[in-house]
Amino acid sequence: MKKGRKVNESFWEDGFFAKAVSEEEMKEKAKTIHMKHDEDMRFSCRKCTRKISAHNKDWHDGMCDECFDKEYFPEK
Repeated sequence: MKKGRKVNESFWEDGFFAKAVSEEEMKEKAKTIHMKHDEDMRFSCRKCTRKISAHNKDWHDGMCDECFDKEYFPEK
């Protein structure tokens, strides 16, 4: 936690990605949270069409790692 910040403010600082989902969507996504980034490679990145895993589809906003980082963490 950065000095001088309240605990609840640090959660929303730059560098975090969060998306609201329904309880039903969460149950489906929970199946892929522990999958590896090269497991179940039957999906395509919504930005560049590169093959992505079920994990990336559910937890990286439907993008490959490179496109996800460019969109949500451009300063890296």
